[in-house]
Amino acid sequence: MKKNRTVIYVTILIIIALIVIPSTYKVIKKHNNRLLENTTKKIIEAARDCYYNNSCVEDKITLKEIYEKTGLKTMSNPITKKIYSEESYVDVINDFTFIEK
Repeated sequence: MKKNRTVIYVTILIIIALIVIPSTYKVIKKHNNRLLENTTKKIIEAARDCYYNNSCVEDKITLKEIYEKTGLKTMSNPITKKIYSEESYVDVINDFTFIEK
């Protein structure tokens, strides 16, 4: 009787683990993607403001130029906490696409 009870508890724990672990992984992955998307949007928005105000006239606007001309704070990758290189740029030709270096 004791062995049956143990098997039932272990089975229930395995079923719960099979539900909780993938769900948690999916939520964390989605959260990290949204953090990256938000940071990228801030950089692109600052680049658009700079480009349309004729402060930045080139097709590749570097982060250094964005920092100097728009007052945007130094941006970092929200997941790794590593500061983006000032050589990273926003490509105006490809519909304001952020390219990280």
